[in-house]
Amino acid sequence: MALLGCTDPLKEAAIIELGGEDPAIPAGPLHRAGQPCLLCHDGGVTTPFSVAGTIHRLADAPVAAGGVVVSLVDKRGVTFEAATNCAGNFFVRPGDFTPEYPMWVTIERGEWRQEMESPVNGDGSCATCHTSETGTRSAGQVYILPFELGPEEAGCP
Repeated sequence: MALLGCTDPLKEAAIIELGGEDPAIPAGPLHRAGQPCLLCHDGGVTTPFSVAGTIHRLADAPVAAGGVVVSLVDKRGVTFEAATNCAGNFFVRPGDFTPEYPMWVTIERGEWRQEMESPVNGDGSCATCHTSETGTRSAGQVYILPFELGPEEAGCP
């Protein structure tokens, strides 16, 4: 756990709760799909992100959705688009876009488009709210309707 050592014990506990890395997936843009990215990518020892998350192909299934366009619009009307990689992950670096909250989110692939029903109000890590279990604190994972796998997803680890 080389990333530990921050001064926030609640954050350290949350990082420990994530568990170890999957040894089959090296640290990088494909790792830790579905986990709260900004917990670690907050500008400490890792590459900082302002917004990051994972899109799944099916509801409640850890199957990645690559090639999904994630559109972000902040309260100033500033817009930024990112696309998911083969692991379903997308990330935005602060130098490219730092939203002023609230922020509205839309995902789309091909003809299918879905707007988030409520704005994001201060945490750019999608999995902070979109956890794997649906409940009073989570709408569940973000997913897009089933579709054919693209060539970029077929070879993803």
